[in-house]
Amino acid sequence: MSLSKFPTKSLKLPEDMRNNLRVTLGTVVEGELPSKYHDNRPIISVGDVVTDTLVKQDLIPDVAMVDGKTRRGIYDSTQDYPFKIVELVNPMGIISKEVWNAIEAAINEPEPILIDVDGEEDLLSIPSIILCPNGGTVIYGIPSKGMVVNVVDDVKKEVCWKVIEKMIEV
Repeated sequence: MSLSKFPTKSLKLPEDMRNNLRVTLGTVVEGELPSKYHDNRPIISVGDVVTDTLVKQDLIPDVAMVDGKTRRGIYDSTQDYPFKIVELVNPMGIISKEVWNAIEAAINEPEPILIDVDGEEDLLSIPSIILCPNGGTVIYGIPSKGMVVNVVDDVKKEVCWKVIEKMIEV
């Protein structure tokens, strides 16, 4: 997969696709991340609550994405995050064109990276799965249900590419 294949414009999720994204690709877990996933590196967390849950568990994601919100309300972590912070603008309902390079660069950094999103990080699990090496783990939250754990493989990447192909350039 090369950068030339990545979208060169920002993408918007069409309204009629929102319900399609409610179907999970991975395994839903409640509470802490089971130890059987701890060595599936890199670990990428998408969401404030998911990131906090992992850090409280002394499991530091290699890449974490937060936007300071949960369920559209303010989320203020009390955790001391041991991350190098990178800022990124990504509006609600959008995957900005800058996301691809930011996530890829973060995955390749030797130290843990926190991508602090100005806007919304909800859709960033899609490019994270595409960019994560096979065998790595992308974890995102589902409010009131838990975390969705995706051990990345070619099948999950293909599903995510199909979503990307249906998004609208903006």
